[in-house]
Amino acid sequence: MIRAYRTIDGRNEAMDGMPSTEILRHACWVDLNAPGPAERQLVEQTFGMELPTREEMREIELSSRVYRDEGGAFMTATVLCRADAPVPETMDITFVLTGNTLITLRFDDPKPFYGFHHQISRQGLKLENGPSTLLYLLDAILDRIADVLEGAGRDVNAVARELLIEGHQGALGSDMQHQLLKRIARAHDLTAKARESLVTLTRIIAFGGTVKEIAADKGLRARLKTLGQDAQSLADYTAFLSSNIAFQLDALLGVVGIEQNNIVKIFSVAAVVFLPPTLVASIYGMNFHSMPELDWPYGYPLALMLMVVSVIVPYLFFKSRGWL
Repeated sequence: MIRAYRTIDGRNEAMDGMPSTEILRHACWVDLNAPGPAERQLVEQTFGMELPTREEMREIELSSRVYRDEGGAFMTATVLCRADAPVPETMDITFVLTGNTLITLRFDDPKPFYGFHHQISRQGLKLENGPSTLLYLLDAILDRIADVLEGAGRDVNAVARELLIEGHQGALGSDMQHQLLKRIARAHDLTAKARESLVTLTRIIAFGGTVKEIAADKGLRARLKTLGQDAQSLADYTAFLSSNIAFQLDALLGVVGIEQNNIVKIFSVAAVVFLPPTLVASIYGMNFHSMPELDWPYGYPLALMLMVVSVIVPYLFFKSRGWL
C-alpha cells in the first residue's frame, strides 16, 4: 500500500492507493507498507531509484544499512514492534531521502508509524518536508523505545521486590519461580531488541548529519543532535537494565539453589537421625534362638525406649550445631 502526504495551502493532504507521478514528486512523505510489485515500480520510476528488497534490508553490514546513490540517501533501521505481545519482535524499515521527499519502506505497522499517521490526520501535525518528517519519525521511534524500556524496568524492579519478600519468607514456590523466570526472560528479550534497534538508529542519526538536506538547515541539525543525545541516554539505560536483569536472574537461581539445598539437608538429617533406631530394630529383629533379651519381661519397651533415645540424641546434637 502507498500513502503519500503533500502540503497544499498550509495543510496536509493524504492520498492512498496508486497516486500519480506528479503527486508523488511533490509529496513530503511517501509511505510504502508491504508494497506490491506495481507499487514498487511506480515509486522507483518516479524517483529514479532502486528500492532494496526485503532480504537486502535484513543485511547487517554497515554498507548495506546506510549508503548513498544517485537516487538519494538510504538508511535502514531495525525497529522494535509488538512489544506488548508475549514474544516481542523487530522489523527492518528503510528510510530514503531524495530531495525534499522522504520515502519509507516497511512490511509491518509498528506503533510509532501508527501514532504518527494519527498525529497527522487527527491532531493536525504539519509536515514541512522530507528531512523534517524523517526526524519526526525517528523521534517517535525513540519515544516508543523509551516507553518499552520504562515498562521493562518497572517489571524488573517488581521481580526484585518479590524475590526479596517471598524469597526471604521461604514462600517462593515452583509456580512462582517459573513466573519470575518468564518475566525476567521477557525483560531480557525486550532489552536486547531495544538495544539492537538503538544501535541502528544511532548509525542513522550519525549518517543523517552528513546528508546535505539536513546539514544545510541549522534547525534540523539541532533536532538531529538532540535525537543523538536521546539515543545515547537510552543506550546507557539499556546497559544498566541488562546488568540489573542479570543480577535478578542470578538472585532467582540463588534462591532456588538455597531451597533445593534445604530440601536435601532435611533428607540427609532425617537419614542420619533414623539410622540408630533402624540399627536397634535390626538387632532385635533377628530371629536367633539364643537371644537373652527375648526372655526379659521388659525387653520390648526397653527396645522401644532405646530407639526413641537414639533419635532424640542425634536430633539435639544437630540442633545445637545449627544444622537444623
